[in-house]
Amino acid sequence: MNIRATLICVAVLVSCAVAGPAHSEDFPAKMVRIVVPFTAGGLADVVARGVAQDLTTRWARPVIVENRPGANTIIAAEYVARAEADGHTLLMANDPTLSSNQYLYRKLSYDPVKDFVPVVNLVQTREVLLVRNDLGVGNVKDLVTRAKANPGKMTYGSYGVGSKAQLDAVTFSELADIQLNHVPYKGVADVMAALVGGQIDMAWVGVPPAIPMVESGKVKLLAVAAPQRIAVFPDTPTFAELGFPKMVSQAWFGLVAPAGTPDEVVRKIAGAVAAIVSQPAFQEKYVTGVGLELLNQGPTEFARFLAQDREQYEAAIRQANVKLD
Repeated sequence: MNIRATLICVAVLVSCAVAGPAHSEDFPAKMVRIVVPFTAGGLADVVARGVAQDLTTRWARPVIVENRPGANTIIAAEYVARAEADGHTLLMANDPTLSSNQYLYRKLSYDPVKDFVPVVNLVQTREVLLVRNDLGVGNVKDLVTRAKANPGKMTYGSYGVGSKAQLDAVTFSELADIQLNHVPYKGVADVMAALVGGQIDMAWVGVPPAIPMVESGKVKLLAVAAPQRIAVFPDTPTFAELGFPKMVSQAWFGLVAPAGTPDEVVRKIAGAVAAIVSQPAFQEKYVTGVGLELLNQGPTEFARFLAQDREQYEAAIRQANVKLD
């Protein structure tokens, strides 16, 4: 082989090496972006910013949070699905993003199974049933009795058609053999305002937004949709205690990357985030201290979790007979 041919071969090899997949020792090579499919200030956003702040320190590279809300998380999911698969763009996904949307929409602009790789499942929140103070019911039994006496007249609020809140209400209605009237809102804050203002009778929400409203006496807490009683509301019964063992519900938030992201990069991100969320100070500020539950599931465990979560959502949505297009 002559010198010119040798130089060409070397150049090709160097070019391939530069364009090849990222390795963990090279990552991160630039700013890392965590895309949150909700407005700033919500649960997912706050947790993401806590993680981003610590990662910035650990990696000596900027890690920022970018909010892309709307369309039941579809806008953010589509954006990250089309991003370069090098670990520098991550999505703070949740139940709709990866589990329920595929059963709610006939046509999705992304594939929740094929377009992402699980990185780390961070936290979850249990769902609770709240009613307005002046409704005149003291417990779930009273609520069911009232609803049966007034079929279709009692109202519940949710943060959108097909949302976790609506699916919870439909599931409970089936279990209790009652009819409720759905009133959709844009977000949890709107639901809570309507409940406090007396525009709706009840709502299913996550624990964190319920805590200040319950502690201030603005709403009444009837039950928690958890397998056991929860620490922040130790005196509140579970639905199972009240005769509804199938009324168990939670919402989760976890980081995923575009499909094709190198395994070693995924493991590096997962390891760094796991170390962050394992810190007691982080948990007190961003997890248990605000009513969330730590999951901290790595890629393999997160994948198993998703498979089960999707099965449960498929069954619930089929039962609710909800379609968004």
